[in-house]
Amino acid sequence: MADVSTTRWQASMFALMVVARPVTNRELRELAGLEITADIRRRANAEISRLSGQKDDSILKDSERGIHTYSLSAEGFAWCESALLAGRPDDAKFPSGVLYSVLESVGQHLARSGTKFGEFFQPDIEAWIRAAYNDLTTRRPGSWVKLSTLRPRLRNAPRNVVDAALDRMIELPEVHLKSEFNRSSLDDEDREAAVRIGGEDRHLLKIEAAA
Repeated sequence: MADVSTTRWQASMFALMVVARPVTNRELRELAGLEITADIRRRANAEISRLSGQKDDSILKDSERGIHTYSLSAEGFAWCESALLAGRPDDAKFPSGVLYSVLESVGQHLARSGTKFGEFFQPDIEAWIRAAYNDLTTRRPGSWVKLSTLRPRLRNAPRNVVDAALDRMIELPEVHLKSEFNRSSLDDEDREAAVRIGGEDRHLLKIEAAA
């Protein structure tokens, strides 16, 4: 019979598969009610590297600490895909048995339709932008953030997809994008990172907290 710790690391793998982007433990707790512990890392990497952990010191330039983010490696994603297609293990009881039953249905549907798993499990770009912004403004919530600082946090997200998301988000009352008034303060990275909306290059993002 699978023990609790085994169920926990398997659930962590599936949670990272669904989120489909680097996440912090804080985000994982909010999204899935779990976090990547040292025990989960040891179990997930016992046979093959399944988790990619990174300590990113660049995202909080005014912070003394880095932030660990976690995502599935290619091998980890392959493990999840195999697990979905294999169905519920014989020793999987409640509640993991229910999880496996649901995931098996998803896996079989994708296999029948010919849909690639990497195409189905895609990150929510708007949620990713918001999470990156929140991490960058931990000490100063609601402050302006340069897009040149934000974009490196959105690893592997296509530029046009991020720009389209920002274009949609600017319509929301709490989201603000503006040009840098002092153009002489902009460097090449700032200019390259700008998003063009309404015929104007926007360099700065602010997301106000919900009322």
